Amino acid sequence: MDESKFCTGCGKPIEPGMQFCPQCGMVVSGSAADEQFKENEKEIRGILIQSRRNWLIFFLAIYAIPVIIAAIIALVDASSSANAIWENDSFQKWLSEHHISMTVNDIQNYITGAATMALLSGICACVSLVCVYLRKKWIVAVIACFAAAILCVWSIFGIIIGFLVGWMIITSKDVFDDWPEGTETEE
Repeated sequence: MDESKFCTGCGKPIEPGMQFCPQCGMVVSGSAADEQFKENEKEIRGILIQSRRNWLIFFLAIYAIPVIIAAIIALVDASSSANAIWENDSFQKWLSEHHISMTVNDIQNYITGAATMALLSGICACVSLVCVYLRKKWIVAVIACFAAAILCVWSIFGIIIGFLVGWMIITSKDVFDDWPEGTETEE
């Protein structure tokens, strides 16, 4: 019985024990070279997944940590910041020119509200960051990232970046250990 196989690339016969097709150079399926190729492919995939995970961690941390710190400072210092704004002559002039009625308490409430939204945005980004770091809860990471972006109302740039990072998380299901392999949707 003829034990030759046929190349899956060009269809030419291949003798037993060959690693590569002599005609087209394709790796012979089931050979030692094929197994090495599959092992290398798996290793490269792992490196790419880790790299994507590292970038997600970087983007989330570079946003979350400074925003949380700034929000806490703004919340703690809301009263003195409101007083400093209120006592500014240019601000008072602007109010009178635009016929706006505002008190120092209104300014403090605005600062407190904005700082609270910033703090919530930073916390949501931290939740997403922890999920990515732990490689768990893909859907929580996605929702938390989009919530952080939406709460970032003070910065259109922050909103856009938040949605881009959210999209990066959506397309990075393979980064998460609790997302079963083979369930990725074809795009």
